Amino acid sequence: MAYLSFADYKGAVSDEAEFTRLEDQAETVINNATRDFYRYNDLSADSNEFRVADFKQAVKEQVDYYAFAQAAKSYEIQQGEYKAVSIGRLSLTPSDASVGSMPNGLCREAYELLAKHGLLFRGAW
Repeated sequence: MAYLSFADYKGAVSDEAEFTRLEDQAETVINNATRDFYRYNDLSADSNEFRVADFKQAVKEQVDYYAFAQAAKSYEIQQGEYKAVSIGRLSLTPSDASVGSMPNGLCREAYELLAKHGLLFRGAW
């Protein structure tokens, strides 16, 4: 079940097939991070409209991140990174790796949207 339809999506991806591929991966990552909250609870029946809106926005942000990174898997994103490069007197060292700054595999925007509603809570209920 797609959490976000192409018709509702207003973002960086204009091709529906590419959107579907990226949305599927975003759904998998978000389900893992939220411990399948909306697999056990019906998204369309949730009475908390702010949580639903932010959840859908988190899916959109994750899809947009994948489109920007031109990759949908952590190993694809990590593949283009480097630790340090030295050529003669020139030395390049990145300040931050994108995979290392992605808690639970989520981009920062999606993480914050899900966290503010307790969807990333790991304690006992």
